[in-house]
This record gives sequence, structure tokens and C-alpha cells, in this order.
Amino acid sequence: MKLSAKEKKNLVVKESRNGKGIFAKREFIKDEVVFEVTGVFVSGDEDEDLDEQTRSNTYRYDADRYISPAGKIGDMLNHSCNPNAKVSKEGDKLLVCAVKKISVDREVTIDYSTIIAADDSWTMKCNCGSVKCRGKIVPFKRLPKELKVLYKKHNIVPSHILEI
Repeated sequence: MKLSAKEKKNLVVKESRNGKGIFAKREFIKDEVVFEVTGVFVSGDEDEDLDEQTRSNTYRYDADRYISPAGKIGDMLNHSCNPNAKVSKEGDKLLVCAVKKISVDREVTIDYSTIIAADDSWTMKCNCGSVKCRGKIVPFKRLPKELKVLYKKHNIVPSHILEI
């Protein structure tokens, strides 16, 4: 995996609870950009033809496209039911931003459910280890009502996911 100079300065990929993960080499404050998700665009039709590992790591970009970050840092972003980061779409960029302070040596995580739209069928057994673990990762629309309200209130779900 090749990291940019900025990514190397701020982040490191190393062993985590669920294989490899992204860890902070410096402190990130709330709302700070941690990194940009980059990769190859694939359509919803092409997504079905990807191998399961690649398909599982795509990010929903809009109603018709996903980004596959294969071989880039976004490929290593793990899930937590108690995340410290979120995906935010700003212009044509998908950014991973801190939702609270991320301390040095802490793993950067998002709640995968916040990037799974209503028309996505992907689910996964959760192994995040959080005391708030829900046991299963599901599309945002299937989360408990209280959690959906909380995530919307704190702007943790990208607007394009809410619109699909």
C-alpha cells in the first residue's frame, strides 16, 4: 500500500482488532480532515462483479457510483459501532473527518452503516469490540431510531446517503 507524504506524516497502517487498520500518528481535533478517500469509480452494476473483499471496501459516492480504494489508505478503514470519524462528501471529494478528538495511536474508525444507503443490500457481522456493539452492520435506514436521530443531529451521515 502506498501512502501519500501527508498520509505518512499523520497516519500509519498497522495490525488492529480486525486485521489491519489506520492509526493516528498525531492528534486530530473534532471536524478535522483525517484523509481523503481516493480510488477508482465503479457503477452499481460493476460493483456486483467485484470480488467480495474489494466490494466490501467500496464507499458509496452517489446514487449510481461507488469508490473502490483498493491499494490506498481508505481500504484499511475499519468499522466501529462507537466511531471517532465519519465520511463527509465535500464537492467532489469524500473525506474522512474526526467526529471527536482522535488521540495519537488510536485507530481511526467509522460506522459503516453511515455509508450504506437504503438501496444497498450489504450487511456484515460486527466484531468491533465496542460496548455499544450492535452485532451486525446494516444500511443506515435499518439502524435503531435513536441512533439515526443522534447521527443526523451530529451530521455523521453523508447527505447523499440520506437522499438515496
